[in-house]
Amino acid sequence: MSDRFYIDCEFDGHGGPLLSIAVIHEDGASMYLRTDAVALDPWVIENVVPHIVCPGAPTPSRVPVAHHIGGLLRGFIGGAGSPVIIADSPVDIGRFCAAVSTSYEGNWTWVNNPLMTFEAHNIDIYPTDLPGAVRHNAWWDAMALREKLRAGD
Repeated sequence: MSDRFYIDCEFDGHGGPLLSIAVIHEDGASMYLRTDAVALDPWVIENVVPHIVCPGAPTPSRVPVAHHIGGLLRGFIGGAGSPVIIADSPVDIGRFCAAVSTSYEGNWTWVNNPLMTFEAHNIDIYPTDLPGAVRHNAWWDAMALREKLRAGD
């Protein structure tokens, strides 16, 4: 059986740097990270940055060098032999793949899972029944995705 992980990423515009990433295991265990990247896109500054730290979500662990996120992601999903990575956008999957396959030094590295599969569900995760959920917070968005897909099971 595969472990399922629900992800969400926030970044500065479509091609901009990663600001935060959340990974929620199907059992509710989670990891929430933020980088020191500075948002420049006005929409992101107004709609995302104020919610990176917000009530109800864990305070994200600050990762000063973005490519250090890869080792943390590999550590979190590493025990899953065949993880299924689930997002509501292929862009989030692309960001996750770039991060998880980047070494501590910033080079490409091997991901030690014999099989990793990806699902992109084109669904609207809001509104959600999760009390206190805040849209455009990566942790809440990953939780809302998990909740929406589990409700459909």
